[in-house]
Amino acid sequence: MSFKLPSQLSEDQVESDVSNYLGYVTPIWAKRFRLLSVDEQMTGADKLFNRFVPIYLQFKVSQGLDHDIPILLRFQNKPLANIIKYRKTNHLFGNPILYFQLRRKAPTALDYQHNILCNLNKPPYQYAAYVAPLTLNITEYEKALNKGKLFRFHPFDPFSYKELDAHDSSINKKLMLGLSPFLRYHISIPPHQIVSTHEHHYSYSKNGGDVAWHSGELLNEDLRLSNKWHQILSTFYSNRELGVDIDQYRQFIENFQYDGRKFVKESDSNDNSIRLIQRFAKVLKTEYNIKLIMLVQTKNDE
Repeated sequence: MSFKLPSQLSEDQVESDVSNYLGYVTPIWAKRFRLLSVDEQMTGADKLFNRFVPIYLQFKVSQGLDHDIPILLRFQNKPLANIIKYRKTNHLFGNPILYFQLRRKAPTALDYQHNILCNLNKPPYQYAAYVAPLTLNITEYEKALNKGKLFRFHPFDPFSYKELDAHDSSINKKLMLGLSPFLRYHISIPPHQIVSTHEHHYSYSKNGGDVAWHSGELLNEDLRLSNKWHQILSTFYSNRELGVDIDQYRQFIENFQYDGRKFVKESDSNDNSIRLIQRFAKVLKTEYNIKLIMLVQTKNDE
């Protein structure tokens, strides 16, 4: 298909860069909040914090479509051609059009990755989202990453230009995340509808707007990762009753199941809570390629 534009990026690269950057922008002086990657940083974690918000991320690579290239007759009823036609009909901007398709169901999986992600998305108590870069070009992507890192060391505005976010009690000032250049360079789409096939797509413009779910629905909100991260952190800070503790999350894991089949085997339930969370995260990652991180409130802020 001559109108299809491939990406130069890989899902592994996007996952690594975004995960590292989210940890990187946690300021070196911060005591109020921390980000924990469950598969890497959970040892002794129960001694570090009182409550946390689980965040489940599935990293995707954006592919591209050029809507100015004529579509050959034999491709005109194919899904990608239908994306172009749908966006033209609904006057959605973007050339190239960016998009990604849902993941196929693995032979050993309980359900489609999308449905697992959808059932984990329970804001404001826990969040799940697809994360994809708003570019096809690796040079452009790495330039945004390097530019973003500089904001960590800005003396007044470590993460953005103007937008205020959460309060850090250790320095008695607001932290600023909403305009972080690298985070703004990604889209963050929460799954919102159960599917029975992987033959669905999300499409969007390069600026992160005009998002469409190709079962015929427009998503009219700011879905850039910078904005989503701003919302999560602000909500968590402003509402002390939100979040869960280790024991509450253990109960959630033990009850999480599909068609009567639990995610965590009964034989695992004798593990301590941290080990059980790690097992849950491992199943999410190995079976569904979903990464679990935690936004935690540290015990320094009691």
